[in-house]
Amino acid sequence: MSAKTRELLRRVAAHTMNADETALEQGWATSQFHTWQWGQGVALYGLVQSYETLKDDAILDFIGQWIDGHLERGGIGKSINTTAPLLAAVKLWELTGDARYAEVCDAFADWCLAEAPRADEGAFEHSCTENVYPQEIWADTLFMGGIFLAQWGTLRKRPAYVKEAARQFVLHYRYLADPETGLIHHGYYGKERARKGALWGRGNGWFAAASADVLPLLAGLNAHEIVKRNYIAHLEGVKRTQHESGAWHTVMDDSSTYLETSCTAAFAFALNRGVHRGWLEAGDRALASRAIARLAACVDERGQVLGGSGGTCVMAQGEDYNAIPLSFSYFTQGLAMMAFCSECEF
Repeated sequence: MSAKTRELLRRVAAHTMNADETALEQGWATSQFHTWQWGQGVALYGLVQSYETLKDDAILDFIGQWIDGHLERGGIGKSINTTAPLLAAVKLWELTGDARYAEVCDAFADWCLAEAPRADEGAFEHSCTENVYPQEIWADTLFMGGIFLAQWGTLRKRPAYVKEAARQFVLHYRYLADPETGLIHHGYYGKERARKGALWGRGNGWFAAASADVLPLLAGLNAHEIVKRNYIAHLEGVKRTQHESGAWHTVMDDSSTYLETSCTAAFAFALNRGVHRGWLEAGDRALASRAIARLAACVDERGQVLGGSGGTCVMAQGEDYNAIPLSFSYFTQGLAMMAFCSECEF
């Protein structure tokens, strides 16, 4: 573990917990850190991993205060996206055994199994608390909801949660995968029976990072080998599209689109985790190292991660994705922390 990587991680974590929100991603009110939403969940998960790497109690205190404050105020709406902050509640329950964390995690996990809107073959529909997308399957969903179900089911010894998480990974790749590249489209519209959106960088990053994170939790399930095979096939497409700088384009098969930081962080995490676990060849470590070097160059003196695109819905053309502005976001901060934590494993 290099001192430089630890310092970068510490800086990004500190800025995430104390950021000036005046230039927040696209000015969305739901992007402010006090809001229980998916971007905050990604940041919290990055902080969870930062705590595990740095052993800094100040990070754990921040996570606890954030979750506790929301539990005290109540009014948390249920959706696939709003499941993401529970990745922090899972860790708090694991460390403390506090029944409050178990209660909210149980409630969301049961909702996912019994009430979450579904698309084709029971794949989670990507409807949110603020928007509804009937019969739509999105690349984002697995990170927001799939990791949580697998982790919580493992800790609580509730195999139904883990099996459902595994099934979602299989279904999402089935409906989103591009047969020519192994990469995934941003969305699938069940009403049209068609894949939609570009081979979007961060969407592919969500899939890659989530797959790498849950694979160890699926051991012993019939779906484990399918998820692993899909993860490896997907990363073959990822590896083929890496730019010489170490980054990836926001539309992965279009070199005229800008190089984007959040997907670069997600791919660095997925590659590092795959090499460390022995799922990928040792030579893939060089690709991850180039991505980490590029990511490090995108961290400013404050700890803000630069070059990440803003929130992105499924859109018709690659040029639409390229028009999304670059801006500060908590999800880019979170993915960067995950990437630096994965680098610290070597």
